[in-house]
Order: sequence, then structure tokens, then C-alpha cells
Amino acid sequence: MYKVFFVDDEASMRAGIRESIDWDDSGFILAGEAPDGEMALSLMQEIMPDILITDVRMPFMDGIELSRQAKKTMPWIKIIILSGHDEFEYAKQAIAIGVEDYLLKPVTSVTLMETLTEIAERIDRERRSNVENLIKSMKDISTRGKIPLINIDKLPIIDKLRYATKADAPRFAEDYLDSFDSTATTSIIFLYYIFMDILLSSSKIIEEFGGDAKEVLSEYFDAGNMLQDDAGNISIKALLTSLLESVIEFRDASTGSKYSDIIVKAQEYIKKNYSDKDISLHTVAKEVSISPNHFSTVFSRETGETFISYITGVRIEQAKILLKTTQLRASDIGYEVGYNDTQYFSYVFKKQTGMTPKEFRGK
Repeated sequence: MYKVFFVDDEASMRAGIRESIDWDDSGFILAGEAPDGEMALSLMQEIMPDILITDVRMPFMDGIELSRQAKKTMPWIKIIILSGHDEFEYAKQAIAIGVEDYLLKPVTSVTLMETLTEIAERIDRERRSNVENLIKSMKDISTRGKIPLINIDKLPIIDKLRYATKADAPRFAEDYLDSFDSTATTSIIFLYYIFMDILLSSSKIIEEFGGDAKEVLSEYFDAGNMLQDDAGNISIKALLTSLLESVIEFRDASTGSKYSDIIVKAQEYIKKNYSDKDISLHTVAKEVSISPNHFSTVFSRETGETFISYITGVRIEQAKILLKTTQLRASDIGYEVGYNDTQYFSYVFKKQTGMTPKEFRGK
């Protein structure tokens, strides 16, 4: 199954995509949706989809910038851009980013499914190529006893591991196995290569954080015997989950609390500048002097919530205070706490509190 994320600022478009396709029988999962690029980027880093479908024109962050940022943090992702305008400049930027397809609205469910199917076939070809590369890399392990560096950086699993949490491990393992043909996972040889894919990627992450993979993951380097003892999906899922939990625990322990001062500084900056319409993950990352991608990962890991979730919480809490203590109109309050769009402010407020601003003020 391939996870799809859909972004469009028009609620009718999101509903149309959601309801016009029989997702249960499509081979795809509609894993999430968002009304703008900034919110989408935050949610996608948690969901880690395989395919992004995005409108090109949206508030806060348009589809082109979303695609550019998504490719930086999720290099494996395949992107379909939807546009109501046949504009050469948009198409040129999309090609430069590496977008898979550029479709003009209105897009029928048939056209969209044909495009998704073509992209799924590309993903399958890439996965088969990765397995072939792993088979070649295995020779280095057997003859030299070393973790091969060649091909490892190209494995998309590494990118996903950088953003995974320990709670993600069981789902991550299951999703990874489900991405292969069910008949393939009955072969002990193929299971071995699947496991080595994860092990090599895990080893790379361990090394990035200054550890010795052979030492940290010593119990997993005898995977052949472990799998042969109890071959099958249940065993491999348990084994992959355990391995992923080990590498994520090491990654988190290695970072420790060294980022605590950075997070506190970022939170203080957000609380002082939440009303700034231009505040974003990039501006806050610049304030604390680390890259936006790294800041996003660290912030989520250290606080337990995404950057967007945190700043939204700060803004809505202040909006609640203003609704109860002033006579300002809801539209003016939305502007005061950082939202240019009144409808979007009301949408976010209701999503956070379960009530419209007017209902909250009157309760």
C-alpha cells in the first residue's frame, strides 16, 4: 500500500478527492490532508507519505514551495502538482524540483488514479533496484566484514529513520513489509535482504550520531540464524520493530538534552512574535542558528509536538484570552494573533477548541 497526502485550500476539492476514489480497493491509502502547505509539511513529517498531491496556489505556503521543502526532508516522496493555470513558469519550477507530474484542473478520478498507478510502478522499480543494490552490498559484509558505504546513502529508509519516533517503529515495520509483494515475504532469502536493508540504514544512523553500529546493534548482525529459527511475517515484523526501537533509542540518547537551550530560546521567540504574519519554521530556525530541516526534527523530538502544532497552540490560547477580555471582532483577533485570513483563523480555532470564536465568546 502507498500512502498519499493531499493538500488544497479548497474544502470542496479535498472532499472531492476523498470521496470520488474508492481508496479501500485502490492499493493506496489517503493518509492525510491539509488546507495549506505550512500545515501539510508539519503533518507529513509525522505521516511520512509516499506520494504528495498538492494544489499549486495556496495561502501561507504554495504548492511549489511545499514541494521544494518536502523533497528536502523526504527525498523519497513522489509529487503530483494540480493547477488551474497552464503557466509555464510553474511547470518549469516543478520540473526543477523533480515533481512526477503536473496536472491541470479539473482532474477526474480516472486521470488521478492512472497517474497514481504509474507512480506506484516507478516506486516498485526503485524498490527492486534497492534490493539488487543490497544483494551486491552483502558481498562486502561477507568478504570484508564491514558495513558497505556504497549505495547506503541512496536508501530512502535512512531519511525516514531520521524523523521516526520509537512509537512509530511497529507501524514503520509493518508499512515497510506491506510495500513488498506478499509472495516475496515468504522467502527466507528475501526476508534476509529486507532485514539487511533496515540494518544497513540503521547502522548509518548510528554512525551519524558517533556510535559503533557493530557494538550498538551487535545482537542483530546474526540475522540469518534469527530468521531461520522462526521464518515468517510475524517473526520479521517483531525483529524489525525491535531493531528500529534500538536505533531510535540510541539516536535520542545521543542527542540527550544538548538541544534544550535551543528549544527554550525558540519557544520564547515564538511567544514574543506569534502575531508576526511572517513567522515560520525558517525564521525561528534562523533565530536559533540551525538549519530548518534539523530544527523541525529536533523541535518535534524534544517537545513531543510539531512546530506548527506549537505555534498554533500559542496563537489560539492568546485568541481565547482576547475573546474573553475584549470586544474586538473575531476577524480583528485573528489578525492580532497572526492570521491574515479570517476564515482560516475560524477553521483553526474550531479545530483546536471544538467551537467557533463566536461560540467560545458566548459560552
